[in-house]
Amino acid sequence: MQGKVLIIDDSLTNNVLLENILKAEGINSLVAYNGKEALTIIKKEKPLLILLDIMMPEMDGFMFLEKMKQEEWTKDIPVIIITARNDKESIKKAQNAGIKNIILKPIDIQKVLTSVKSQLNIKKQYADKS
Repeated sequence: MQGKVLIIDDSLTNNVLLENILKAEGINSLVAYNGKEALTIIKKEKPLLILLDIMMPEMDGFMFLEKMKQEEWTKDIPVIIITARNDKESIKKAQNAGIKNIILKPIDIQKVLTSVKSQLNIKKQYADKS
């Protein structure tokens, strides 16, 4: 399936790790280091899926989600949160925002791949029916 996964995390280490995990499976990715940069990339690239960190400077993951969900052309892009925050409030907030999955750091590579492939397959099935 053509298309890309957008990784949004302020950590170079996390971005490189996620990029390499996806690349090994033949999945193309883009990287943003904050929410503002991500919104610009989304307008230009229209990713199929977003992997989102919550704790970032300037615009945290929840603020990014609010802005993304306000736009007609971005509100239906599935989002998987990858975060170190495992408090009940953050998890509940993510679930209420319509997040497809929450993966806690340190990441389980297999869980990331399973979640990403599942969401991309859903997108492909939907596209095939259109």
